[in-house]
Amino acid sequence: MAEKRPPAPAASAAELSAWRAYISATRAVTAALDDDLSDFGVTLADYELLAQLGQAPDRRMRMSELAQIAMVSRSRLSHRMKVLEEAGWVDRVRCSEDKRGLFAVLTSKGVKKVAQIAPTYQKSVQTRLLKHLSSSEQLQVEKIFLKISKAITISEISLCEKSTPRN
Repeated sequence: MAEKRPPAPAASAAELSAWRAYISATRAVTAALDDDLSDFGVTLADYELLAQLGQAPDRRMRMSELAQIAMVSRSRLSHRMKVLEEAGWVDRVRCSEDKRGLFAVLTSKGVKKVAQIAPTYQKSVQTRLLKHLSSSEQLQVEKIFLKISKAITISEISLCEKSTPRN
């Protein structure tokens, strides 16, 4: 039987304000980047997948590893990969050592797509986020989010699709 944790203390007004500012800014930046990349037929999440593959050895990565890095369920990743595959930017290839495993592979067309999108992506990140922060603030943001990322382990997060209870 799972051990029950005591309820967390209620958040203070200052803590809630910080949380709301974070959520609001994160959603705004993500929506703006999605909008900026829409002319290329990709979302921010799609571009991040393509860029991850572009940086991987041999431009390939196990689907399970890519799902963990992207912090999405395997089924959500599979859906996005199908779209990217139909565009000709990725291939899914069976793993020769493990017949059940699949690799996501960035195609040469995908490499060109990443190169085409990269300048707009970089400009968008600069315009939408970085230009509003001083160099020291950027370092603070990096330090804060690395600290949070280390505190939340993958094992604590369910990357499985969660079903919604029916009434």
